[in-house]
Amino acid sequence: MAAKQHMTAELPKGKSIQDIFADFIRYLFDSTKAYIQEGVPMGERLWGSLEPNIDLILSHPNGWGGREQEFLRKSIVQASILTEKEALSRVSFITEGEATFNFCVTNTTSGKLLEVVFSCSTPRIYSDHPFQAWAQGSGC
Repeated sequence: MAAKQHMTAELPKGKSIQDIFADFIRYLFDSTKAYIQEGVPMGERLWGSLEPNIDLILSHPNGWGGREQEFLRKSIVQASILTEKEALSRVSFITEGEATFNFCVTNTTSGKLLEVVFSCSTPRIYSDHPFQAWAQGSGC
């Protein structure tokens, strides 16, 4: 009978948390690249045309801010996906809450039933689109 493996709080020898994030982001990037190159018609050609212009959008917990975003940006640079300069303009972040809301609005039938309501002291003029509203005057 094989011995059970136990999880520990220790990182692998010689690895920092930054190293682990960089390795994981590199794995995700390489897996995406392989999927497109191998699973899409003319995938290698498509990837070759897209790779120089890829923008990365990473979701993160709602409570994370600039410090954690910078950590993720450095992980992307460490993973050799983008240079430091490229990472400043080609990496964006979205909170989990925003990502979930956007997914629901664009990918579910219940998204059609959502109405966004803002608390504001001025009357609103609503557009034909259920997710857009403009304040009348400058109260908001």
